Amino acid sequence: MGNIMIKRPLFIFSVLCFALITSPLTHAGKFYKWVDGAGVTHYGENPPDTETAVVINVKAGASSDQAKELDKLDAQRKAAQQDQAPKEDPNAEVERRNKEIMANNCKIQRQNLSQLQANSRVKQTDENGTIRYLSAEEISARTKEIQKYIDDNCKGL
Repeated sequence: MGNIMIKRPLFIFSVLCFALITSPLTHAGKFYKWVDGAGVTHYGENPPDTETAVVINVKAGASSDQAKELDKLDAQRKAAQQDQAPKEDPNAEVERRNKEIMANNCKIQRQNLSQLQANSRVKQTDENGTIRYLSAEEISARTKEIQKYIDDNCKGL
């Protein structure tokens, strides 16, 4: 008895939903197209008695113009997204490359600093190709320059 009480409202609800879904189909009337004796094309729900009329299938949905406009809008959106993506990528790429270069420069400067601190005799080649040893004052000055560069540019790298 209790099972029937549950099934009956469910059945009524199902029938009601089916009726609502199919109601637009039952209200869709036939439309006719005909050309009169003067060559004028007419459309209507009631065909004339004298002329031969053609039944027109009426379909609901987007018009062909609307579909074209939607396609055009989608194309514009895709183009805008493609235009935006390259604008962001070059800046990010340049930033990434600059960070790599700075990290490499910091690595080289740290190596130079460790060499200056480890060795008391440091050789330097001039523009002419002659080799000379740096004095203690020159080594101290270079050490200070490199340490300043590292302090200024190599934090977080």
